[in-house]
Amino acid sequence: MPKIDAFDEAVIDSPPMVVYKAILNEAAGVTHWWMPHCEMKLRGDTPIDREGAIVDITIHSSGTPKFSAKMTKIVEAKSVEMEFAGDFVGTGEYTFEPTDGKTKVQYRWKVRPKRLSFVLLSPFVDMGKKHSDTMQKGFKALNSYLSKK
Repeated sequence: MPKIDAFDEAVIDSPPMVVYKAILNEAAGVTHWWMPHCEMKLRGDTPIDREGAIVDITIHSSGTPKFSAKMTKIVEAKSVEMEFAGDFVGTGEYTFEPTDGKTKVQYRWKVRPKRLSFVLLSPFVDMGKKHSDTMQKGFKALNSYLSKK
């Protein structure tokens, strides 16, 4: 099965705690600033900022990938690590680094496609780039959302 290793970063015009909370609120489905590209909703009763919390994710693009993320390690305002299951399996990690009153947010997505159509398409479609495009749209939307608060 092909591997996807995508890395993205952006500088968000807010401090790390604000960015961290905004990303967790989006993952929990409390906010919807990443729509129409990415939709997330917390599953079950475990709070989003606790290890073991599970988020269901739908990417609104060709093929409409669906998968879940289980929070495996959370360090408040520093990092969030997760494991994925569904159309993609693997890991993801956000890191939040203060820089001049802003936040450098980085995200690494290391997965393998599991859905047969994605496995068959992966030699011909740069899924890492598609993921990065969605992440950059999300970072831009996050910055815009936080600038209005």
